[in-house]
Amino acid sequence: MSTRSLVGLLREGLIGALTGAGLLLTGVAHANLLSNGSFESGGFVNQGNDTMSLAAGSPVISGWTVVTDTTAWIGATNPFGLSASDGSFFLDLTNYQAGAPFAGMSQVIATTPGATYALSFDLGSSTFWGRPDAITASAAGTSATFTSPLTGTNNDWQHVSMPFTASSSLTTVLLQGVTGLNYIGLDNASVDFVSAAAVPEPATLALLGLAFAGMSLARRRKLN
Repeated sequence: MSTRSLVGLLREGLIGALTGAGLLLTGVAHANLLSNGSFESGGFVNQGNDTMSLAAGSPVISGWTVVTDTTAWIGATNPFGLSASDGSFFLDLTNYQAGAPFAGMSQVIATTPGATYALSFDLGSSTFWGRPDAITASAAGTSATFTSPLTGTNNDWQHVSMPFTASSSLTTVLLQGVTGLNYIGLDNASVDFVSAAAVPEPATLALLGLAFAGMSLARRRKLN
């Protein structure tokens, strides 16, 4: 086999290995790293109006911890003219009490240091229950506040997203109510993998070394 043919084969193998690695990353790109992102599971008890109030520190909603203040966990048959953006349940971070303080929801997820992720959720607002309302999203030292429009209907959902870069193997995700009157809606929360610095596997590194060696040999022969 000629040197040129060997280099070609090595190059094709290297491209195939890198392509395969890219496909593996793409395959996990849309997996939600948050557990129970739409608040559908947990120990829901209807305390009236298909609603359950949960105090700060409560772990009743599977995967989540309530922080800062009391939140309302609301089902589909509530009488408030509101409905979930995804599934049957959603949260009201005001607990239907006017003004601050507001509740937040926290969850710890596994992440890869240096990898980039997107934290997204649906912000609920209502003209009847008061506008504007806002939620601050925080993760890995990054935060952003998302505010509802000043006008709309009585049951609006706005999908928002914030990128962040993980700094450790565990990342705390916090969705905290910051502005509102009688309603700050939260539903359909997600953390999705976006990108990571490519780190070739040992087999790929070996193949890369062979490719460089082959190209170097071909260059020497050409010079001779």
